[in-house]
Amino acid sequence: MNLDELVLKSLGKRPLIREKIKERRREEVYSSIENFENLILNRDKLATKIMRSKLSNTDCSGDLKEFEKLQNNIDELLLKNGFSKNYLSNYFVCEKCKDTGYFNGTVCSCIMHDLVEDRVLESGFSNKKREQSFENFDFSLFEGNFEHANRLVNSREYIEKLINFSKDYCDEFKNKDYGLFFFGKSGAGKTYFSSAMVNYMLDRGKRACFITATEFFELMANYSYSFYRDKKELQDRIDFVRNVDFLVLDDLGNEISNKNNNSFLSSLLDYRIEKGLNTVISSNLSEYDLAEYYDSRVASRIRGNFKFFVFPPFDLREKISKNIKL
Repeated sequence: MNLDELVLKSLGKRPLIREKIKERRREEVYSSIENFENLILNRDKLATKIMRSKLSNTDCSGDLKEFEKLQNNIDELLLKNGFSKNYLSNYFVCEKCKDTGYFNGTVCSCIMHDLVEDRVLESGFSNKKREQSFENFDFSLFEGNFEHANRLVNSREYIEKLINFSKDYCDEFKNKDYGLFFFGKSGAGKTYFSSAMVNYMLDRGKRACFITATEFFELMANYSYSFYRDKKELQDRIDFVRNVDFLVLDDLGNEISNKNNNSFLSSLLDYRIEKGLNTVISSNLSEYDLAEYYDSRVASRIRGNFKFFVFPPFDLREKISKNIKL
C-alpha cells in the first residue's frame, strides 16, 4: 500500500468518527450551559426561515438581525464557559491536519497512528501485551552473572546487547535471511521479550503477529477437521500467520504432543523460509533438545535457519512475585 492509498484508507474512516465527536461535544455543551439547546434550535429554525424568504424573494432583513443577535449570544456563552466559538461547528479527528492527511507538505502523523491501530487490531494483541515493550523493560531483574559459552557473563549487559541486536534485526528485517530462536528455562522472560519485538514492529506500522505454539497447532487441527462452511474464517487466520511480515511463535515445545504437529510446523517454516519472511521462536528447548520433540526435518530446518540466543537462567516470575507488596 503506497502513501496515497494509506491516506485515503485512513480518511475514509473519519466521517463516522467526526459524527461521534459532534454528538459528544453537543452533549458536553448542552449539559454545561443552561437553556443552550433551545438557543441552537431557535437559531436553526430562524436560519431555515431566512433561506425560505430568500428563495421567495421576501424581505428578511429583520430575521437576519435577529439571527446575528442569536449567534453573538451563542458565541459569548461558549467563550464564557470555556469553549471556543467554533466548538460546535468544526469537528476534526486531527486538529493538526484538519483531516486532510497532510501537514506542511508531508503525510500527517495521524495517518501513521491510524496505521499502527490497524496493525495492532490485525495482530490480536491485547492491551496487556501492548504494555510489554523494550521501554518498559525492568533491567533490575537481571542482576548477577550466569555461565554462557564456558565463561561468566553479566546478565544485565547480556540482555542490553540482546535488545540492541533485536532492535537492529527488526529495523532491517527485510534484509535478514535468518530467524531468531530464544530459549531458556520457564519464567526467564522470553515471552515478554518476544512481545516487545512485536510491539516494536507494530509501533513502526509493520505487520506482525504473536501466536503461541499451542494456539497455532490447535488452529491447524481445527481447520483439518472442520466442515467446509467453517473453514473460511480459519483459513483467513492461517493465511495471516503464514504470510505476515513478522511472526512470533511463542513457547514452542509446550504444546500437547500430536502426530500432526511435525507436518504443521514443517509446512509453516518451509513456507516462511521460502518466502523470505521473518520468524522468531521462543522455547524452553535448546538447539540440541529439538530432535527429541520433533522429527529430523523440523529440527534441521530450525537449526539451519535460526540464530540461537539463550536467556539467563533466572525465574523472573519468582523475582517479581517477591517484590509484590500485599
